[in-house]
Amino acid sequence: MKLLRYVGPGQPPHDGLLHGGRVFPLIGMNTVEALSALHEDDSLWHRVIEQPGLPLDVVTLLPPVEKPGAFMDFYTFEQHVKTARSKRGLEMVPEWYQYPVWYNGSPRCFSGHNSTVVFPPGEPKKDFELELGVVLKKECRGVTEKEAADCIGAYTIANDFSARALQAEVMKVGLGPAKGKDFNTGLGPWMVTPDEIPDPRNLTMRAWVNGELLTEANSGSSHFTFEQAIAFACEYQTLYPGDVLASGTVGGGCGLELDRFLNSGDVVELEIEHIGRLTHKVG
Repeated sequence: MKLLRYVGPGQPPHDGLLHGGRVFPLIGMNTVEALSALHEDDSLWHRVIEQPGLPLDVVTLLPPVEKPGAFMDFYTFEQHVKTARSKRGLEMVPEWYQYPVWYNGSPRCFSGHNSTVVFPPGEPKKDFELELGVVLKKECRGVTEKEAADCIGAYTIANDFSARALQAEVMKVGLGPAKGKDFNTGLGPWMVTPDEIPDPRNLTMRAWVNGELLTEANSGSSHFTFEQAIAFACEYQTLYPGDVLASGTVGGGCGLELDRFLNSGDVVELEIEHIGRLTHKVG
């Protein structure tokens, strides 16, 4: 299933199902609840798709999860980590290979497909980051890697926009990227349930800026799996349905690695196989 949130012409926001190129409002549930409650070809499914629906091209897409409780962004791709650290004059540390670490991003700053991202004023190094995301469908605490697989409700695309100059300045304090990240994170265009993802460890990931292909990589190049990340993250805390977790930037998946930053008016497109394409314009 593809689940999304949207605004139709003259309508308030809705939670919906994308099917056959049309968007149908969910009945009595939101997108996160649908991950467990809605199943293709059951009676509720047919009630949903028997509604009139709207063509996809007439709706405005919102982030597919409304008010997630947490956004945890991991750091799982060795090529990206090595390159980013080397640009700061740092070597890899052995602990990186041991722990799937994350930073806690703001769950209030997500933006949807075809929206405009506004960077902090005066930021000279505007950047995108191509990441695979998951949305949890159940509570998990102290789960094993095998059990963690059952917590994954859907996959999506994340664009962890970064104000690199501001990020570099605030990170001198040693507490994380914070202000350099928490102004906008792209999420969407929808979320896709695992039954539509043949192998999450073998998804082609691409990024374009103004139509020029800058990145082509594979999700399987991450050092850690989402199952490992979830098991590590929930060892001493509870994660909840609707929490969003991101993989971190795929190797070569950002301007920092490519020595190419964004300008106002640029169009950034991120695509992950079997999920879709997430587009933003830089304001």
